[in-house]
Amino acid sequence: MINGTKIRELRKEKGYTSLDLALRSNLSKSYIEELERGDKQNPSFATIEKLADALNVLIDDLRIPVNSSMAL
Repeated sequence: MINGTKIRELRKEKGYTSLDLALRSNLSKSYIEELERGDKQNPSFATIEKLADALNVLIDDLRIPVNSSMAL
């Protein structure tokens, strides 16, 4: 499962707006915002790859840790 809060934190660390990340990942701005809010929780592997590439992070950096209470 993807951690929308982590996506938002990484995006802001890079100085990107949601539109910047959308353009860099070839995803829509509204989809990025839905992921960050947690409205979309199970994106495809291809989408996760696009986000990780756009943010220059590992795919694992976008996941909710298994031992996290958020995983329940």
